[in-house]
Amino acid sequence: MSHAPVSQPLRPAGPAAVSVELPMGLLRDRDQLVDSDLMPAESAGRITLRFSSRASILTLGPAPREMYGQPLLRSPGSHRADAGYIVKPVVRFLVTLLLATLALASATVVAFGTHPALAKYPSGLDWIVLARRVQWPMLTLSLALCLTLIGMVTAGRRSAFWLLVLMPVLFLMYQRFAGGPVRRMAILDNPPFVGMEKATHLKNDAQVIGLVLDGQPYAYPTGALTLAPVVVHAEADKRLIVMYSPYAGRAQAFVVDNTIKPREMDIVSMPADALLLYNSRIGQFINAFTGTTLNGERPDGFTKAIETHRLSWREWRTQYPDTQVLATALAPAERIQPHFPLRPVKMDLPAETKVALLGTPQPVVVQISKIARDGEPLNLVAGGANLLVFRERGAGRVRVFNRAVSGDLFPRFKRKAISAKPEVAFTDADTGSLWTWDGHCVDGYAKGEVLKSVSVEEDLPYGTLKSYAAGLGVLKIP
Repeated sequence: MSHAPVSQPLRPAGPAAVSVELPMGLLRDRDQLVDSDLMPAESAGRITLRFSSRASILTLGPAPREMYGQPLLRSPGSHRADAGYIVKPVVRFLVTLLLATLALASATVVAFGTHPALAKYPSGLDWIVLARRVQWPMLTLSLALCLTLIGMVTAGRRSAFWLLVLMPVLFLMYQRFAGGPVRRMAILDNPPFVGMEKATHLKNDAQVIGLVLDGQPYAYPTGALTLAPVVVHAEADKRLIVMYSPYAGRAQAFVVDNTIKPREMDIVSMPADALLLYNSRIGQFINAFTGTTLNGERPDGFTKAIETHRLSWREWRTQYPDTQVLATALAPAERIQPHFPLRPVKMDLPAETKVALLGTPQPVVVQISKIARDGEPLNLVAGGANLLVFRERGAGRVRVFNRAVSGDLFPRFKRKAISAKPEVAFTDADTGSLWTWDGHCVDGYAKGEVLKSVSVEEDLPYGTLKSYAAGLGVLKIP
């Protein structure tokens, strides 16, 4: 090994002496070298350097590999002064640390990349979408890196200490596939239905999602939909999909074609309490709360929207005694409350406010608590329509009608009760006609006219609605 002498100026004038202990044993003769470990301590050599008044130069160099034709002996466990003995272990450690870090990072993306809490950030929904798209590549990378570490340890090239990395990876995998209620939700494909008389597990006040398809009514208990929020089944030659956002309490139903297959769909997340689905066949995300894609369009394969109603089991079976009821082994549960952070949008009302969504040309919401329970009507203009808004006496449901009569007349209504005509609920100030709770005119100038009903979805959380409809208006009640 080549070397350069090292020169060091010593301190200047003054009598001084420096002793240097020799690490090797002294030669006993010219032909044999003796290890210092085998020699007595008193035989250790000592060199004394005496300095004159002027500075002297001490030249140091590496020990020769052999002397007088004989190799120099080394103490047990010693090594040559070679940089490879330091660099190689460091490189090995850094490479192994990089593999472990990448395995953990990939598993973290898989486990928490689609967490609903990310929706509270401005680009949170985009992160969730991206994390779902790269889920399987990230999972494959994490598993491959873990297998590489196991192989290195098994071959004896790495310490068993590195196997501890597998513990957090396993935990992250558990979090992704079974770590919370959202991860354990299921999609039902052609589940069984039973008649009303066999639905003995439902209590009278149990909430159900009801709909009618081609004259056949169906009831889906919200307790079962909490655990399996997506149901796909066939009726004759039609297929129906029901999607329920349990934390927001809203259901959407559509007639779908044969390209929609439950095995190709999975539940991604619950951003802002809205169920997010993914159609892996075409790579399309579906917002189950709005019934649209993330761009606000109707999903591929969804052909026709079906109106849904949420009401008690007693009310639904009274209206539709021939209803079919979803029968599953899933245990009914109480309705769960809003749980996840909302998206960062401007709120005109407190996020937890319960509102009724009106199906006007421009959707608006109204605070249910602002509407009197005595049936007193409200004559309002909102969402591009003239509206009659009131709550039914007794049931307390919100009813909304378009006040247009004969195309260009928009009468204003007020409460009117006639003992001889119990069906009469209102009269209009413009024509003096009498109207029923159902919007039918039974007497007066407008007799025979029927007000067009406006769909109403009650008891929805304002925060979730506003998160996906930034321009959603609020109906101001004087």
